Amino acid sequence: MDIYIYLLVNIPNMTDIAKKFNKRWGKKHVDNRDWPEYNEQLVKRGEYLLDLDWVESWDEELEEMNRNKAGSPYRYPDSLIKMQAIWHTHNISYRIIEGITRQLYCMVQLPAYNDYTTANRRVNKLDVILDVPTGEKVMLFADGTGFQAIEGGEYLRSKYGKKNKRWVQVVILVDPVTKEPVSFEVNVIQSSEPDSAKRQIDKLIEAGVDVEAFGGDGGLDKIGLWNDLEQKRIIPIIKPPKNAVDDSDSTWRNINVKYLKQYGYQKWAGHLRYGLRWIATEGIFSAVKRMFGEQVHGKTETGMIQEVKMTFWTYKKMKKYGEVWQKTREETHSG
Repeated sequence: MDIYIYLLVNIPNMTDIAKKFNKRWGKKHVDNRDWPEYNEQLVKRGEYLLDLDWVESWDEELEEMNRNKAGSPYRYPDSLIKMQAIWHTHNISYRIIEGITRQLYCMVQLPAYNDYTTANRRVNKLDVILDVPTGEKVMLFADGTGFQAIEGGEYLRSKYGKKNKRWVQVVILVDPVTKEPVSFEVNVIQSSEPDSAKRQIDKLIEAGVDVEAFGGDGGLDKIGLWNDLEQKRIIPIIKPPKNAVDDSDSTWRNINVKYLKQYGYQKWAGHLRYGLRWIATEGIFSAVKRMFGEQVHGKTETGMIQEVKMTFWTYKKMKKYGEVWQKTREETHSG
Protein backbone atom coordinates (compact mmCIF):
# COMPACT_ATOMS: atom_id res chain seq x y z
CA MET A 1 0.00 0.00 0.00
CA ASP A 2 2.82 2.43 -0.82
CA ILE A 3 0.43 4.74 -2.67
CA TYR A 4 -1.94 4.76 0.32
CA ILE A 5 0.93 5.98 2.50
CA TYR A 6 1.81 8.51 -0.21
CA LEU A 7 -1.75 9.83 -0.15
CA LEU A 8 -1.87 10.08 3.64
CA VAL A 9 1.56 11.60 4.10
CA ASN A 10 2.11 13.87 1.12
CA ILE A 11 -1.21 15.60 0.60
CA PRO A 12 -1.07 17.52 3.90
CA ASN A 13 2.48 18.53 3.01
CA MET A 14 1.68 20.27 -0.26
CA THR A 15 3.47 23.20 1.32
CA ASP A 16 3.74 25.31 -1.83
CA ILE A 17 -0.05 25.37 -1.94
CA ALA A 18 -1.32 24.67 1.56
CA LYS A 19 0.45 27.55 3.29
CA LYS A 20 -1.42 29.98 1.06
CA PHE A 21 -4.75 29.05 2.65
CA ASN A 22 -6.19 29.28 6.13
CA LYS A 23 -7.86 26.13 7.41
CA ARG A 24 -11.48 26.99 8.05
CA TRP A 25 -13.33 23.75 7.25
CA GLY A 26 -16.61 23.89 9.17
CA LYS A 27 -15.85 27.34 10.59
CA LYS A 28 -17.75 30.55 9.93
CA HIS A 29 -16.15 32.72 7.25
CA VAL A 30 -14.76 35.99 8.52
CA ASP A 31 -14.62 38.68 5.85
CA ASN A 32 -11.42 40.66 6.42
CA ARG A 33 -11.45 42.26 3.01
CA ASP A 34 -10.70 45.98 2.78
CA TRP A 35 -13.92 46.89 0.96
CA PRO A 36 -13.08 50.50 0.01
CA GLU A 37 -9.82 49.23 -1.51
CA TYR A 38 -11.56 46.34 -3.26
CA ASN A 39 -14.34 48.57 -4.59
CA GLU A 40 -11.72 50.87 -6.12
CA GLN A 41 -10.04 47.85 -7.68
CA LEU A 42 -13.35 46.92 -9.34
CA VAL A 43 -13.75 50.48 -10.61
CA LYS A 44 -10.23 50.33 -12.06
CA ARG A 45 -11.29 47.31 -14.13
CA GLY A 46 -13.59 49.67 -16.02
CA GLU A 47 -10.65 51.87 -16.98
CA TYR A 48 -9.18 48.89 -18.83
CA LEU A 49 -11.93 49.28 -21.45
CA LEU A 50 -10.30 52.52 -22.59
CA ASP A 51 -6.67 51.98 -21.66
CA LEU A 52 -4.84 53.48 -24.65
CA ASP A 53 -1.23 53.25 -23.46
CA TRP A 54 -0.52 50.83 -26.31
CA VAL A 55 -1.27 53.51 -28.95
CA GLU A 56 2.25 54.94 -28.57
CA SER A 57 3.57 51.69 -30.07
CA TRP A 58 1.04 51.57 -32.93
CA ASP A 59 3.61 51.83 -35.73
CA GLU A 60 6.15 49.53 -34.06
CA GLU A 61 3.51 46.85 -33.48
CA LEU A 62 2.32 47.00 -37.08
CA GLU A 63 5.90 46.80 -38.33
CA GLU A 64 6.47 43.65 -36.27
CA MET A 65 3.16 42.08 -37.36
CA ASN A 66 3.88 42.73 -41.06
CA ARG A 67 7.47 41.47 -40.99
CA ASN A 68 7.73 38.55 -43.46
CA LYS A 69 3.94 38.57 -43.92
CA ALA A 70 2.68 37.37 -47.29
CA GLY A 71 -0.19 39.25 -48.91
CA SER A 72 -1.76 42.52 -47.86
CA PRO A 73 -0.18 44.10 -44.77
CA TYR A 74 -2.10 44.60 -41.56
CA ARG A 75 -3.42 48.14 -41.16
CA TYR A 76 -4.56 47.84 -37.54
CA PRO A 77 -2.50 46.39 -34.67
CA ASP A 78 -3.67 43.47 -32.56
CA SER A 79 -3.83 45.77 -29.53
CA LEU A 80 -6.73 47.63 -31.17
CA ILE A 81 -8.45 44.35 -32.04
CA LYS A 82 -8.03 43.07 -28.47
CA MET A 83 -9.61 46.24 -27.10
CA GLN A 84 -12.52 45.84 -29.52
CA ALA A 85 -12.84 42.17 -28.53
CA ILE A 86 -13.15 43.23 -24.89
CA TRP A 87 -15.89 45.70 -25.83
CA HIS A 88 -17.72 42.96 -27.73
CA THR A 89 -17.72 40.65 -24.68
CA HIS A 90 -19.85 43.33 -22.99
CA ASN A 91 -22.51 42.72 -25.66
CA ILE A 92 -21.59 45.77 -27.75
CA SER A 93 -22.31 45.17 -31.43
CA TYR A 94 -19.58 45.59 -34.01
CA ARG A 95 -21.36 48.54 -35.65
CA ILE A 96 -21.38 50.36 -32.31
CA ILE A 97 -17.74 49.32 -31.84
CA GLU A 98 -16.96 51.02 -35.16
CA GLY A 99 -18.69 54.15 -33.85
CA ILE A 100 -16.67 54.13 -30.62
CA THR A 101 -13.41 53.61 -32.52
CA ARG A 102 -14.27 56.36 -34.99
CA GLN A 103 -14.98 58.77 -32.16
CA LEU A 104 -11.62 57.97 -30.53
CA TYR A 105 -10.01 58.69 -33.91
CA CYS A 106 -11.81 62.04 -34.12
CA MET A 107 -10.57 62.85 -30.62
CA VAL A 108 -7.01 62.23 -31.92
CA GLN A 109 -6.63 59.26 -29.58
CA LEU A 110 -6.10 56.76 -32.43
CA PRO A 111 -4.11 57.11 -35.68
CA ALA A 112 -6.84 55.33 -37.67
CA TYR A 113 -10.10 53.39 -37.24
CA ASN A 114 -11.42 50.19 -38.80
CA ASP A 115 -14.95 49.38 -39.94
CA TYR A 116 -17.19 46.85 -38.21
CA THR A 117 -16.60 44.05 -40.73
CA THR A 118 -12.82 44.30 -40.28
CA ALA A 119 -13.24 44.31 -36.51
CA ASN A 120 -15.54 41.27 -36.66
CA ARG A 121 -13.20 39.29 -38.92
CA ARG A 122 -10.08 40.10 -36.90
CA VAL A 123 -11.72 39.41 -33.53
CA ASN A 124 -12.88 35.97 -34.69
CA LYS A 125 -9.33 35.18 -35.79
CA LEU A 126 -7.76 36.47 -32.57
CA ASP A 127 -5.68 33.87 -30.76
CA VAL A 128 -7.37 33.95 -27.36
CA ILE A 129 -5.05 32.18 -24.93
CA LEU A 130 -4.50 32.50 -21.20
CA ASP A 131 -1.17 33.10 -19.49
CA VAL A 132 -0.12 29.94 -17.66
CA PRO A 133 1.46 29.85 -14.17
CA THR A 134 5.21 29.36 -14.06
CA GLY A 135 7.88 28.76 -11.47
CA GLU A 136 5.94 26.87 -8.80
CA LYS A 137 3.69 23.89 -8.24
CA VAL A 138 -0.02 24.45 -8.85
CA MET A 139 -3.25 22.85 -7.79
CA LEU A 140 -5.99 22.87 -10.43
CA PHE A 141 -9.73 22.22 -10.33
CA ALA A 142 -11.88 21.53 -13.39
CA ASP A 143 -15.57 21.93 -14.10
CA GLY A 144 -17.88 22.57 -17.01
CA THR A 145 -20.85 24.80 -17.70
CA GLY A 146 -23.00 25.90 -20.62
CA PHE A 147 -23.74 29.21 -22.35
CA GLN A 148 -27.08 29.54 -24.09
CA ALA A 149 -26.91 30.17 -27.83
CA ILE A 150 -29.56 32.78 -28.66
CA GLU A 151 -29.10 33.93 -32.25
CA GLY A 152 -27.19 30.79 -33.22
CA GLY A 153 -29.63 28.35 -31.66
CA GLU A 154 -31.48 27.63 -34.88
CA TYR A 155 -28.17 26.98 -36.64
CA LEU A 156 -27.16 24.40 -34.04
CA ARG A 157 -30.50 22.64 -34.18
CA SER A 158 -30.57 22.51 -37.97
CA LYS A 159 -26.98 21.23 -38.19
CA TYR A 160 -27.07 18.68 -35.38
CA GLY A 161 -30.75 17.75 -35.51
CA LYS A 162 -31.48 18.18 -31.82
CA LYS A 163 -34.37 20.32 -30.67
CA ASN A 164 -32.61 21.19 -27.42
CA LYS A 165 -29.21 21.92 -28.97
CA ARG A 166 -28.89 25.50 -27.79
CA TRP A 167 -25.85 25.35 -25.52
CA VAL A 168 -22.15 25.97 -25.96
CA GLN A 169 -20.05 23.99 -23.48
CA VAL A 170 -16.91 25.25 -21.75
CA VAL A 171 -14.62 23.24 -19.45
CA ILE A 172 -12.18 25.31 -17.41
CA LEU A 173 -9.14 24.57 -15.25
CA VAL A 174 -8.67 27.07 -12.42
CA ASP A 175 -5.91 27.80 -9.91
CA PRO A 176 -7.60 28.31 -6.50
CA VAL A 177 -4.61 30.34 -5.26
CA THR A 178 -4.97 33.11 -7.83
CA LYS A 179 -8.68 32.37 -8.42
CA GLU A 180 -8.03 32.67 -12.15
CA PRO A 181 -8.65 30.30 -15.08
CA VAL A 182 -5.42 28.92 -16.56
CA SER A 183 -6.96 26.89 -19.37
CA PHE A 184 -10.28 26.31 -21.11
CA GLU A 185 -11.82 24.28 -23.91
CA VAL A 186 -15.00 25.34 -25.70
CA ASN A 187 -17.20 23.06 -27.82
CA VAL A 188 -20.58 23.33 -29.51
CA ILE A 189 -20.84 19.53 -29.36
CA GLN A 190 -20.80 18.41 -25.74
CA SER A 191 -17.48 16.81 -24.89
CA SER A 192 -16.64 14.50 -22.00
CA GLU A 193 -15.40 16.66 -19.11
CA PRO A 194 -12.77 14.09 -18.04
CA ASP A 195 -11.45 13.86 -21.62
CA SER A 196 -11.37 17.65 -21.92
CA ALA A 197 -9.57 17.96 -18.57
CA LYS A 198 -6.99 15.37 -19.64
CA ARG A 199 -6.29 17.21 -22.91
CA GLN A 200 -5.86 20.51 -21.08
CA ILE A 201 -3.56 19.01 -18.44
CA ASP A 202 -1.39 17.53 -21.20
CA LYS A 203 -1.10 20.94 -22.89
CA LEU A 204 -0.23 22.69 -19.61
CA ILE A 205 2.46 20.12 -18.78
CA GLU A 206 3.83 20.51 -22.30
CA ALA A 207 3.96 24.28 -21.66
CA GLY A 208 6.06 23.67 -18.56
CA VAL A 209 3.39 23.96 -15.84
CA ASP A 210 4.16 21.85 -12.75
CA VAL A 211 0.75 20.40 -11.85
CA GLU A 212 0.97 18.94 -8.35
CA ALA A 213 -2.72 18.24 -7.69
CA PHE A 214 -5.89 18.12 -9.79
CA GLY A 215 -9.51 17.73 -8.80
CA GLY A 216 -13.17 18.21 -9.49
CA ASP A 217 -16.63 16.91 -8.74
CA GLY A 218 -18.08 13.48 -9.41
CA GLY A 219 -18.43 14.25 -13.11
CA LEU A 220 -14.67 13.67 -13.44
CA ASP A 221 -14.86 10.23 -11.81
CA LYS A 222 -13.66 8.22 -14.81
CA ILE A 223 -11.09 5.42 -14.60
CA GLY A 224 -9.10 6.73 -17.55
CA LEU A 225 -8.56 10.09 -15.85
CA TRP A 226 -7.63 8.48 -12.51
CA ASN A 227 -5.04 6.30 -14.23
CA ASP A 228 -3.68 9.24 -16.20
CA LEU A 229 -3.18 11.25 -12.99
CA GLU A 230 -1.48 8.26 -11.35
CA GLN A 231 0.86 7.90 -14.30
CA LYS A 232 1.78 11.60 -14.12
CA ARG A 233 2.05 11.45 -10.28
CA ILE A 234 -0.53 14.23 -9.93
CA ILE A 235 -2.41 14.04 -6.63
CA PRO A 236 -6.11 13.31 -7.39
CA ILE A 237 -8.82 15.31 -5.62
CA ILE A 238 -11.87 13.83 -7.35
CA LYS A 239 -14.98 12.97 -5.38
CA PRO A 240 -16.05 9.31 -5.79
CA PRO A 241 -19.79 8.55 -5.47
CA LYS A 242 -21.21 7.28 -2.18
CA ASN A 243 -21.79 3.80 -3.59
CA ALA A 244 -18.29 3.52 -5.13
CA VAL A 245 -16.44 0.22 -4.64
CA ASP A 246 -12.71 -0.13 -4.02
CA ASP A 247 -12.00 -2.84 -6.59
CA SER A 248 -11.91 -0.72 -9.78
CA ASP A 249 -9.11 -0.73 -12.35
CA SER A 250 -7.56 2.36 -10.75
CA THR A 251 -5.33 1.94 -7.71
CA TRP A 252 -5.55 5.61 -6.74
CA ARG A 253 -9.34 5.63 -7.02
CA ASN A 254 -9.55 2.54 -4.82
CA ILE A 255 -7.39 4.29 -2.21
CA ASN A 256 -9.62 7.37 -2.25
CA VAL A 257 -12.75 5.23 -1.91
CA LYS A 258 -11.26 3.38 1.09
CA TYR A 259 -10.20 6.62 2.72
CA LEU A 260 -13.63 8.17 2.14
CA LYS A 261 -15.45 5.18 3.64
CA GLN A 262 -13.07 4.88 6.59
CA TYR A 263 -12.91 8.53 7.63
CA GLY A 264 -16.06 10.07 6.14
CA TYR A 265 -16.65 12.82 3.61
CA GLN A 266 -15.68 15.81 5.75
CA LYS A 267 -12.31 14.42 6.74
CA TRP A 268 -11.64 13.27 3.19
CA ALA A 269 -12.59 16.69 1.80
CA GLY A 270 -10.63 18.56 4.47
CA HIS A 271 -7.57 16.35 4.01
CA LEU A 272 -7.46 16.90 0.25
CA ARG A 273 -8.80 20.50 0.39
CA TYR A 274 -11.68 19.56 -1.88
CA GLY A 275 -13.60 22.63 -0.71
CA LEU A 276 -11.25 24.86 -2.73
CA ARG A 277 -13.16 23.67 -5.79
CA TRP A 278 -15.93 26.12 -4.92
CA ILE A 279 -13.78 29.24 -4.89
CA ALA A 280 -12.08 28.03 -8.06
CA THR A 281 -14.50 26.81 -10.70
CA GLU A 282 -17.86 27.80 -9.21
CA GLY A 283 -16.49 31.20 -8.23
CA ILE A 284 -15.17 31.83 -11.75
CA PHE A 285 -18.43 30.76 -13.41
CA SER A 286 -20.39 33.04 -11.10
CA ALA A 287 -18.09 36.03 -11.68
CA VAL A 288 -17.96 35.60 -15.47
CA LYS A 289 -21.71 35.14 -15.88
CA ARG A 290 -22.48 38.10 -13.62
CA MET A 291 -20.16 40.27 -15.70
CA PHE A 292 -21.05 39.07 -19.21
CA GLY A 293 -24.27 37.06 -18.85
CA GLU A 294 -24.73 33.44 -19.93
CA GLN A 295 -26.10 34.05 -23.41
CA VAL A 296 -24.06 33.79 -26.61
CA HIS A 297 -25.09 36.00 -29.52
CA GLY A 298 -22.85 34.59 -32.27
CA LYS A 299 -24.58 33.02 -35.26
CA THR A 300 -21.87 30.62 -36.43
CA GLU A 301 -19.87 27.95 -34.61
CA THR A 302 -16.70 30.01 -34.94
CA GLY A 303 -18.40 33.12 -33.59
CA MET A 304 -20.04 31.32 -30.68
CA ILE A 305 -16.87 29.50 -29.63
CA GLN A 306 -14.78 32.67 -29.87
CA GLU A 307 -17.36 34.65 -27.90
CA VAL A 308 -17.27 32.20 -24.99
CA LYS A 309 -13.47 32.09 -25.05
CA MET A 310 -13.30 35.87 -24.94
CA THR A 311 -15.47 36.09 -21.81
CA PHE A 312 -12.94 34.13 -19.74
CA TRP A 313 -9.98 35.82 -21.43
CA THR A 314 -11.46 39.28 -20.79
CA TYR A 315 -12.35 38.44 -17.19
CA LYS A 316 -8.76 37.46 -16.45
CA LYS A 317 -7.36 40.54 -18.23
CA MET A 318 -9.63 42.96 -16.35
CA LYS A 319 -9.07 41.24 -13.00
CA LYS A 320 -5.30 41.39 -13.47
CA TYR A 321 -5.51 45.07 -14.43
CA GLY A 322 -7.24 45.92 -11.14
CA GLU A 323 -4.82 43.80 -9.11
CA VAL A 324 -1.76 45.42 -10.69
CA TRP A 325 -3.16 48.84 -9.80
CA GLN A 326 -3.72 47.71 -6.19
CA LYS A 327 -0.23 46.21 -5.93
CA THR A 328 1.32 49.41 -7.30
CA ARG A 329 -0.67 51.47 -4.82
CA GLU A 330 0.43 49.29 -1.89
CA GLU A 331 4.09 49.46 -2.94
CA THR A 332 3.87 53.25 -3.26
CA HIS A 333 2.36 53.60 0.22
CA SER A 334 4.83 51.19 1.79
CA GLY A 335 7.74 53.02 0.20
